[in-house]
Amino acid sequence: MGRLLRPALLGALAMILAGAMTLTAAVALGDPPDGRAAGPQTGGAGGDATSGVTAGSRTGASAGSSITALQQLLRRIPRDHRSWSALALAYVQQARITADPTYYPKAVRAVARAARLAPGDSVMLTARASLEAARHEFSRALRDADAAIEVNPYSALAWAIRADALTELGRYAEARRSASRADDLDPGPSTFARLSYQAELRGDLTEATRLMRLSLEAATTSAASYAFASFHLGELARTAGDLRAAKRHYDAALGADPTYTAALAGRARIAAARGNVAGAVRDYREAVGRLPLTEYVVELADLYRATGQPDLAAEQIAVAVASVDSEKAYGVRTYLETAQLEADHGSPSVALRAARAEWAVRQTVHTSDALAWALHASGRDREALGYARRATSLGTRDARLLFHRGAIEAALDTSGAARTHLRAALQIDSGVAPLREQQVRGLLSGLR
Repeated sequence: MGRLLRPALLGALAMILAGAMTLTAAVALGDPPDGRAAGPQTGGAGGDATSGVTAGSRTGASAGSSITALQQLLRRIPRDHRSWSALALAYVQQARITADPTYYPKAVRAVARAARLAPGDSVMLTARASLEAARHEFSRALRDADAAIEVNPYSALAWAIRADALTELGRYAEARRSASRADDLDPGPSTFARLSYQAELRGDLTEATRLMRLSLEAATTSAASYAFASFHLGELARTAGDLRAAKRHYDAALGADPTYTAALAGRARIAAARGNVAGAVRDYREAVGRLPLTEYVVELADLYRATGQPDLAAEQIAVAVASVDSEKAYGVRTYLETAQLEADHGSPSVALRAARAEWAVRQTVHTSDALAWALHASGRDREALGYARRATSLGTRDARLLFHRGAIEAALDTSGAARTHLRAALQIDSGVAPLREQQVRGLLSGLR
């Protein structure tokens, strides 16, 4: 789920932190976050969406030491507005690394202080845009990124955040142009990763892989950057059906950074695909213990359901609901996550209200899918079909999107189209999500 909110991919935040902290002559934050940040997380995601995160104690220690250094600096120079912006970004990074939303109010206060000291500063505007994107306030993030670009049109950082916000608003052509502009200004691992995601959204796995390899080759100074690129090469390989290559990339990510939780979850998916339930559960539980992202918690719950352990599944869903509620309490917009959770594991009416609320402010393939699935759960398949078609309109190779469309078509007795999309979902899934595979096979067996 978190991967649906994955707009930032690798390093909007790290890029901004590096720029802001260079300007303040403070310490640099070496390790970058993984995305849809701005969201997708969402969900991937976000994303998602992205936006996932670079997770692990190594990165967390870096962000924590940077927070301490900035706090000490600001005690000596309390009117240093650039350091207040950098501190806000460090708090946002720490929130993503730890999945602890209590850092967001601290970031709000820090960026407000920077705004009072220098209301038109481009670094402050970019920092505020990143915070807004992290809390899924993408329209506001776009507004502030545009304001930052107006002040400094050569800021790759602001162009990167602009690309992230546009991605999560469903304005994909504009997002791609903004990502290209960021790459023109400051090419590197994060810009290649953003461009890779734009290709992935269009279903062009060959181009997405080529660009992610460039990101990997450019990641020469940070273990977390290398781990990030390796992990996403694994995800692309897995989507293409090459589980052996995916496993190699996940192992490479963990070799570079043993604390990289996303790769641990990737390894759990491969174990599930190979029928190694015990191994998958072990890796998922370790991933959730390190970083309780909704994505990992729900995948573990679904694995328990697929293997006949409903009580354990219910425990994990309760954890996921609590996590979403906690984020909401600290200012994160969580309608998309609520819609996804409730449609599959709770109340269809609650899912539909949440999906409509999110669709009202951003029309992405993933919000379209969430609304389609909530309508399906509410028994409104004819209305759902249009949104399901829109969710697959870019050609994104996402098993969840294809499964949802196929299930809706099956409910409407359009068996030819349903069979096409369900088989495509099964091919992409490759056993990685056993519960969804069971559901797909059940629907296929029921088609005429």
